[in-house]
Amino acid sequence: MTQAPAPQGTSYLWVVFAACAGVFAVAYNTTAVMTALPAMKSSLDLGVNTLQWVVVLYMLATATSLAALGHFADMFGLVRIFIVGLAAFAIGGLANAMANDVFFVLVGRAFQGIGAAGLLATAVAMISVASPQEKRAQGLGMLAASLAFGFALGPLIGGVLTDVFSWRAIFVLDLANIAIAASVCIMAARLNLIPQALETGSRIDYAGIVLLCIALGAFLYGLTSGQLTGWTSLQTLLLFAVAVLAAIAFAVRELRTQDPLINFRFFRHGDYLASTAGMFSLGFAQIGVLLFINLFLQAPDGFGFSASKAGLALLPFTLTMLVVSLTAPRVLDAEALRIPVTVGLLILALGFWLARDPATYGDLWWKLIVLGAGAGLGRSLLLRVGLRALPDASAGQGAGVINTCFFSGLATGTAVGGVATSQIRRSVIDPAVERLAPHASDLAKLQVTLVHGSESQVTRTLAQFSPEGADQLQSVMQDVFDTAFAVVMDTMTVVALTGAVFCALLIRKRS
Repeated sequence: MTQAPAPQGTSYLWVVFAACAGVFAVAYNTTAVMTALPAMKSSLDLGVNTLQWVVVLYMLATATSLAALGHFADMFGLVRIFIVGLAAFAIGGLANAMANDVFFVLVGRAFQGIGAAGLLATAVAMISVASPQEKRAQGLGMLAASLAFGFALGPLIGGVLTDVFSWRAIFVLDLANIAIAASVCIMAARLNLIPQALETGSRIDYAGIVLLCIALGAFLYGLTSGQLTGWTSLQTLLLFAVAVLAAIAFAVRELRTQDPLINFRFFRHGDYLASTAGMFSLGFAQIGVLLFINLFLQAPDGFGFSASKAGLALLPFTLTMLVVSLTAPRVLDAEALRIPVTVGLLILALGFWLARDPATYGDLWWKLIVLGAGAGLGRSLLLRVGLRALPDASAGQGAGVINTCFFSGLATGTAVGGVATSQIRRSVIDPAVERLAPHASDLAKLQVTLVHGSESQVTRTLAQFSPEGADQLQSVMQDVFDTAFAVVMDTMTVVALTGAVFCALLIRKRS
């Protein structure tokens, strides 16, 4: 790839501003949508499983596209893929803002996931190649701050927009952010600050991209659909079989091809293996706050907060994560990260264990600070741990794989948390329905609908019972809510502890 001319004066800041605006849009959207989920559920009358896929599909699309779009950036130029990312994100935002049914929401979220991958895969490299050597750290620091600010402010901005206007306003603001980023990026391209020539020395691993999508998609769909069709049903077993076979085929493909999507040789380094495992567990556990605690805050059986109040209530987590993630890399020894990373994941596990049974918000807010401190330490240090094990020439691909693991963790945590919630609810609700309607011809359908159905479906199902029976079922559904939430918190605790063990065993101090 040809090199850009040496930047003159402050012209490189055009590139920095474009990259920062793009990643801020991604980070803000990722967390803002979480706060708007209850409003989307009511507005579009979505079932529980469908609502999960509003989150899972976005994370899945990002995870499966990150490494591929990093390759595309090398092949076709950073600016081109950055613009493609902006366009895909804008198309997805427009589809979501105008959606009148779940189909357009899911399509929009898939496009936004691909767009997010394009922006995240190119932002760091764009700043690195466009900035003078002495200004590069400053530019990358601005990028990290934009990402952290987006994650931190997303729940509050999303909540306020949802309450004052509509959940659709979140995606309208996306379009404004993307328009700013596109305008600045076009100006940077006109100034010829970023290499545009094609990279001709490698080939795109299309087979690897397809196999990775199939493996993750089949696994996650099997998890969510298995609750409805049964864990031993033919559909569920086939989905898991496809996932396993695709994963094996992907591994074989990547080990044999000269230009792999994911270079498995990187995993020979203990630091890199720890980084990927730690990032997966961090993403898995972090969804416990961004999604499940968020939903608990707004649920009628939880605290019953409005969307804006829920976004405000999450500030102890998001602001603590922001402060820790920005300060930890500055004050900690870059060569001795095993203890800080391990402690960060242990703090995260402790936070989830403490948050499993909140009675009031006064009992929860300080636990969110604990969770924010753990997440901030892990998120800011794990990438450094992984990249220090690789040569500079492999940093782009290595970072893409680490971020892929993070988003895969977010998607898997969403699915597994949903499964845990549903299984606990069904273990209590199913016997109650059987006791109140033992001779119903559609007993199984009644049980499934009360756990997985939309608001209108649940209301219609309850109307089929006597007033006394409906009251009993509503009481049962309320009582089991706290138990299900506690199980999700326990699940996140175990995953964070597992990540801590991996990091403690694999990370080594560099001499």
